Amino acid sequence: MALPKELWLETIQEQLFKSDEFLNTVGLDHSTYVSNTTVHIPQAGSNPTISKNLNVFPAPIGTRTDADLTYNVDLYYSQPIRVGKDETQYLSYDKRASVLSSHLKKMRNVIGNNTIYKWAASGAANIVRTSGAVSGAALAPGATGTRKIPVLADFFNASAILDAQDLNPADMRYALIPSSLYWQIISDTNISKNLEWGSSPVAPTGKVPMIAGITLLRRSSGVVYDNTGTPVIKTVNDEGVPTATATSDNLSIQIYSESYVTKAIGATEVYTLEKDPTYYGDVLSITVAHGASKMRTNGEGVVSIVQTT
Repeated sequence: MALPKELWLETIQEQLFKSDEFLNTVGLDHSTYVSNTTVHIPQAGSNPTISKNLNVFPAPIGTRTDADLTYNVDLYYSQPIRVGKDETQYLSYDKRASVLSSHLKKMRNVIGNNTIYKWAASGAANIVRTSGAVSGAALAPGATGTRKIPVLADFFNASAILDAQDLNPADMRYALIPSSLYWQIISDTNISKNLEWGSSPVAPTGKVPMIAGITLLRRSSGVVYDNTGTPVIKTVNDEGVPTATATSDNLSIQIYSESYVTKAIGATEVYTLEKDPTYYGDVLSITVAHGASKMRTNGEGVVSIVQTT
């Protein structure tokens, strides 16, 4: 029986990003450029100076030097999986659908992982350290000990940084929170009280819709930083997982304004080798082209709240 790929095309994109809805919160999507290997984003130079009651003419003429921010579009490959005759002769066609679903599930997780590391804030000016009680577990992979929990004041500080950058006031702001840190957040009584001002208490549902004007989104994992004076983002492998861990590493929350991060995602290509005589079955794999970046070379529009001891 030939593999009817056309029956799956409608569900592929739905499955690919159903668990990482944050990928749809960007204000500018560069997916139309995904056929190119590099996306170029023009960066305007400094603004002109303003004079009052000018009385010297001609006025001095300045110049503006623009820059070019670029980011690469990578092609992600899933490992080919064999679906043998011995596996399907007593099973329904759902075996192939299950294999494809596992490819998509892993692919969306990997793309999400790589995206959050591309968006992550760097530099002291864009990092807030957690300031609550030293009662939270160290949640980064391989980390040990306790950390200060995230509290309402940390979100206020992150918002203040974004406010000072004169961002577009109409932009939505989002906080991408690892699930393990999320439960530390709602343990802060100030956050619980803040929620009760405008909505029902959080305890019955466990859902926090917004803090300090920032919409909260949960994800299974987040960006890991080291524990240097100005935390540095950990290096990750192709799957967006840190290549080395340390007991002092720290997990983080990413806060971003929608117009200051971007992504480029291409179509999902399904590859099939059907009824191969050497494999005695079918072989399935997929590829997805994807890239992501902050929109400003100076990192404006993105703040990370990083655990601290």
